[in-house]
Amino acid sequence: MPKASRQKKKNVNKNRVTVLIAAVLLITALIAGIFLFGKFKNDPADETMASTVPTTTHAPTTQAEAVKLKNPLTGVAGLGDTAAGKRPIAVVVENAPPARPQWGLCSPDIVIEGVVEGGITRMLWLYADVNTIPKVGPLRSARHDFVEIAEGLNAVFVHWGWSYVAEDAIISRKIDHINGLNGVYFYRDNSRNVDSEHKGYTNGESIATALKDKNINTQVGETYAVPFKFVKENAVRTPGGSACGKVSFAFSSSYKHDFRYNTANKIYYNYMNDDPMLEDGGRQMAVTNVILLYCPVASYDNTILMEMDLTGGSGLYVSNGASETITWKKGNTPTAPLKLYAADGTELQLNPGKSYIGFVPTAQSGSTVIA
Repeated sequence: MPKASRQKKKNVNKNRVTVLIAAVLLITALIAGIFLFGKFKNDPADETMASTVPTTTHAPTTQAEAVKLKNPLTGVAGLGDTAAGKRPIAVVVENAPPARPQWGLCSPDIVIEGVVEGGITRMLWLYADVNTIPKVGPLRSARHDFVEIAEGLNAVFVHWGWSYVAEDAIISRKIDHINGLNGVYFYRDNSRNVDSEHKGYTNGESIATALKDKNINTQVGETYAVPFKFVKENAVRTPGGSACGKVSFAFSSSYKHDFRYNTANKIYYNYMNDDPMLEDGGRQMAVTNVILLYCPVASYDNTILMEMDLTGGSGLYVSNGASETITWKKGNTPTAPLKLYAADGTELQLNPGKSYIGFVPTAQSGSTVIA
């Protein structure tokens, strides 16, 4: 090849290399520029999104779930998803000596106790979640005052039998109820050497089945969705009255209670006639709130049945080692909600936890002792 041609080819190759290197450098510079420009432009927006998205998107959802899952009868978080917005279950349990120790005494969210014929008492156990109800009983027959108390909470009424007054109330007012007399959903425990009426029991699974079989409306009415007010779980309050390490009271001469405060766990343990009130298995009943509601009690229509005046009156609230006087009201209408009020007239705020409510005869109010 001639020398001139070789030199020309060499120059062409050199130029190609130069162009290639320049192109590579240009592309590298463009990439670096885009990266740096995008970095400086987008970083502040990224930081804003990182700080605001969780707040605006997730916080309200978490807050709504917390409110939804709070047990309306205890004020404690942890209510099952399927129980949210559902009516409470009210179970009639007897308290005569052959019935003790009761099955499931420590399980209710709220225990309500009131006097019936002969000076004995009967209880109404309240649950916000039917799925938490264990074996409970012995179950006994309905009394019309307990029917009305359940109505004031929009509760489904569970009982085994009824007095003629309670039967008339349930049928005439079309009250949702589950009755052991139908022979379904209820059982007898024959391991106890007592009469058959002290052997009856049921459980949450059977009650839930009955709710479906009987097509009972389980959605709680708006008026009853928040029956009681509670302070926040991390803001326990002390009642404004006197200190209370023990509160004693009586329904009659043979039915006396005292609740004794345990400073370690801040709950009150139930003693009946000076003996620990135990459930089957030996566990002692204990609650965070003790609420005494005084009401006149008299014979119903000159029969052996008793009637509590549930319109309202004075009372006592005990919790967190102290007590205070309160008032309460239910009114003349069976479906009127039960409401508790502080001395200043505002709605009483309970400490979160289980409660005991005793409808104590006014005639026995003098037996109440705070120590």
